Amino acid sequence: MARAVLDRTIAAGELVALAMLGLLTACGSDVKRTDAQTEPASIVCSGSLSQASAELQHAYPSLQRHIEDGPLYQALQQRLGPPRKCVRSVQDDGLRLVYRFSNSGALAARIDPRIEFLEQHLSLKGLSEAEAKSLLQAAETNTFGTTGCGIAWDQPVTEQRGNFGGSREVVYLGDACNCQGRVVYDGGAVIGLVLRSAC
Repeated sequence: MARAVLDRTIAAGELVALAMLGLLTACGSDVKRTDAQTEPASIVCSGSLSQASAELQHAYPSLQRHIEDGPLYQALQQRLGPPRKCVRSVQDDGLRLVYRFSNSGALAARIDPRIEFLEQHLSLKGLSEAEAKSLLQAAETNTFGTTGCGIAWDQPVTEQRGNFGGSREVVYLGDACNCQGRVVYDGGAVIGLVLRSAC
C-alpha cells in the first residue's frame, strides 16, 4: 500500500530516498497546511553522518523536516518549548535522530531503508489516554496518508511488559507494513508513545 502511493509521488531515480521517505513523507503529502503557516528554522543537530551513504546524506534534510513538522515533535514543542539538543547518527546503515526537551521530554526517530523500517518514540509525561491515542492516530496519518496503515485503534491486542522504559505497553496493530502504535505506561500514567513499521 505504501509503495503504491510512493510510486505516484516520488521521482523514480531516488531509490534510497524512496525507501526512507516512503514511510515518512510521500504518504504524508495529504496532510493539510495553512498558507499562512510559517516554517520555523530547523534546529542544528550535532553528530556526523560521514559513515552514511551519499543517498542517506542527501535524504537527511527531508527526514529532519518531516519529523519536525510531525505531530509528535509538535506536541513536545507546544508543551515544553523548543528542544534543548538534537543529535544525529548512523546506526546499522540507518539514520537516527534524537531530540531532547525539558522535563525529560524526548523524541527519537530511526529509519533503515534496507528493510523500510521506521520508528518514532516519544517520551512525554502528563498525557491522558485519549490524548495519547489521538497523537498516535495523527502520527499514523502524517506518515501513511489519510487512510493510514490500517491500525485497529479500537482493538488493543496486547498488554506486555514495557520495552520503552515503562511498566507496560498497550499495542495496536495495523494491516500494512507491520505497522503498530504503542502507548507506554508507568503504572497507570502514560509516559510515552511509539509508532513503528517495517515493510
